Amino acid sequence: MSITNPKLFGLEVLSYGTDVLDKNAALNALNLPPFDLDVIRGSAAAGATRGDWISLSRLTDPLYKTLDRFRTESGTYESILLNRAGTEATLFGNLSINGSLSGNAIRYRYIDGTGTGASIKIADISTSRVSSWSSSDSPVTDTSPISYGSRVTVVSGGALQFDTQSATASGPRLQTTITPQAREFNSELPTSKIQCTIGGSSVTLYAMKGIPIIFTGFFRNINATIQLTSLINNVSASWKIVETDNPNRYVNFADQGGTTSSIRFRSSVSRERNIQFYYNPDNISTITIPGAGISQLPEVKLINATNVNFSSNQIKTFPNFNFVTPSLTTLDMRANPLYLSDEEDERKLNSDVVSKIPTSVTSLLIGQTFYGSIPQNIIADRFTSLSYLDLGRGGGPYFHPDSDDSSCQFPNVPSTCETYYAYSNDFRAFGTTDSGNGRYNVKDLNNLISLHISGNYYLTDSGFSISSGNNVIQYINIAATGLPLPTGLAAKQSFTTLYAYYCRNAGPLVSGGNYLYENCNSLSTLYLYASGVTGPIPVFTNTALSYLELRYTSLTGGTYGGDVTYTIPERTFEKSPNITYMLLQSGNLGNTSSKIHPLAFTYLPNLYYLWYTSYGRTTGDIPNLSSNTNMRYLYLYYNNFTGNMPNLSAQPNIYYVQLSYNSLSGTIPALKNLSNLYYLFIYNNRFTGLNEFQNLPRLRYFYAHNNQIVGEIPSFADCPNLYYLILFNNRFTKYKVGGLSSNYRLRYLDLSGNQLTQQAVNQIISDLYDNYNAVNRSGVTVNLRGNSIPSGTSLDYVEILRSKGWSIVYN
Repeated sequence: MSITNPKLFGLEVLSYGTDVLDKNAALNALNLPPFDLDVIRGSAAAGATRGDWISLSRLTDPLYKTLDRFRTESGTYESILLNRAGTEATLFGNLSINGSLSGNAIRYRYIDGTGTGASIKIADISTSRVSSWSSSDSPVTDTSPISYGSRVTVVSGGALQFDTQSATASGPRLQTTITPQAREFNSELPTSKIQCTIGGSSVTLYAMKGIPIIFTGFFRNINATIQLTSLINNVSASWKIVETDNPNRYVNFADQGGTTSSIRFRSSVSRERNIQFYYNPDNISTITIPGAGISQLPEVKLINATNVNFSSNQIKTFPNFNFVTPSLTTLDMRANPLYLSDEEDERKLNSDVVSKIPTSVTSLLIGQTFYGSIPQNIIADRFTSLSYLDLGRGGGPYFHPDSDDSSCQFPNVPSTCETYYAYSNDFRAFGTTDSGNGRYNVKDLNNLISLHISGNYYLTDSGFSISSGNNVIQYINIAATGLPLPTGLAAKQSFTTLYAYYCRNAGPLVSGGNYLYENCNSLSTLYLYASGVTGPIPVFTNTALSYLELRYTSLTGGTYGGDVTYTIPERTFEKSPNITYMLLQSGNLGNTSSKIHPLAFTYLPNLYYLWYTSYGRTTGDIPNLSSNTNMRYLYLYYNNFTGNMPNLSAQPNIYYVQLSYNSLSGTIPALKNLSNLYYLFIYNNRFTGLNEFQNLPRLRYFYAHNNQIVGEIPSFADCPNLYYLILFNNRFTKYKVGGLSSNYRLRYLDLSGNQLTQQAVNQIISDLYDNYNAVNRSGVTVNLRGNSIPSGTSLDYVEILRSKGWSIVYN
């Protein structure tokens, strides 16, 4: 059938008219006379804008919006068609064809009859004499089996019947058009025996069924593993990867491994390929083939398989695992587009889907597969021994409210559940426990060990708690939800980890004067970054606590009774001596006269990273750090600490120091023998002096600008790796001769805004010139503005250095 539709050119927006020979004809086809466009185009010189013309004849609608809609919708429909139809998927909706349609074989549903007597039937279109998608049923129904090619099956008690011989022979014979294939791998072993009678004698024939198992996918690289229950005659399994379009392009993996057989295939180009596994299917216990672009599973029964992983493939119609793997205990189908199932009733996770999974399953991983809600009890009712449920996702399809469940409750599980993952979805409530029928929400599970439900932003529950009978809970992650900090965990010795970052309704860590996680001696991580944590800082009684993350919170500090003399009282960490990371940042800490108790950190001998920011509210001296000999990071930015800077001699491994935006005064100490110090930031304080550093071999960044430092710029010869030296806006007047002549890695020097004399400026330039002559390099920036102007030979040095790629500026 030929296309009879009229052809209107010039509608391809993205081609900008390049799809037509006559652009004026194309514009006319769009009802845009070129003369009118010329008038509009010329009106720009008179100050007219697009809006001036929209209301004119033929332009009552903004044309650019219409064309943009055409372009956007075209792209949208193309995406829908790619996802919803193809050689391995059923087209959702109707298909109108203008022209011819070609293909090897097409199977489709059609409506037979009219009115109440109409019914849906199945039909084939095939270009071959016998459709490759034919069924032996007559008439064909929507449940009829489909035969791919031909197959002979001998049932128990059955018999084979053969055609007669040709004219040159007599008697029956067995014929086949299939060319026998030579045995290729050692693992091509007989799987079955066929007992038959030939010439009156009983004969046993050996047959090989289900070898190889063939998975067809589209991939470039794969890692695949199959585990066997045992080896047959000590023979290892073999694999073959072969291109479907070119059987001559293949890679063999012969005799791979023992009971665990793995391959690692790599190619530079993605192709449709067969993954062929050569071993008796009855010996397979575990299959792991993720990310291979597999769209359907082979028709083979894996009677002893207990663990299958087909995650991140392209399976759309949920397989019947009751048939394929009747002994299944672990099923991983994550990140398959199951919402595009050919079966309309199986495009959500519902009873139709779970009924295809054996009840023996104890671990079910099925996140990132469906949209919509989940019936509350289908998991608990089907899998009564379930221990591991994973509905989490990293992107793609997600569970969310719909007409079946507007609150999108988490599905209930049996009491045996130990691991419950449902992160990054849109669940909004917990279900109702029905213990009489073995249905439990996660709050009431006594055997729950790990709970990860982060990323469900609209999830709220003011009474969120863990069952009082649960003494095995270890891990809880409620990040990015509307949940409060969980209660019911005090004194639980199994509890190790709480992630509640971005929890906007987190609430206080202290309730009724008691720390929520009192005496949880295994608690090692309390991660509450950017959460709505409020109230005082508790006395931590967790002997194993090592990571305490409290940045960007609303903590007030002080005691439960409201005393904020010390934002961190003395004994806050006395019973948690193993803290290595202590990070606290809040704009509500105490008041402008509050301090940190001088001895607060002396109870933390293992402290590695200290971060404290109060946005200028905390004053007093920096607390005693003499006990923190393992410290590598000291971050006390933006407080109002006074007094002197510590000399860091008690922190021989210190790497990063940030003391900027405080009110520290006096002389910057002569730091020495700090072999790992790399960053030193002490700008925006009130320092008045700078001593010479000694043996700081790794110091790379030294920022001490915006202080009140007077006197001489010291030598930095003992800082050979210094890269950035920033000392602007101080009161330096002098410079130590030779102070910068050996800093060959220096790339940025800013001494602007000081009071350096001409002699000092000349000497600095002379030393930098010597520095260059020792190690030639470009890309160095020097800022001497706001000081005396160089003179004499120094000006010549400046020009020479500029010609070598240096940037030097002065008044």
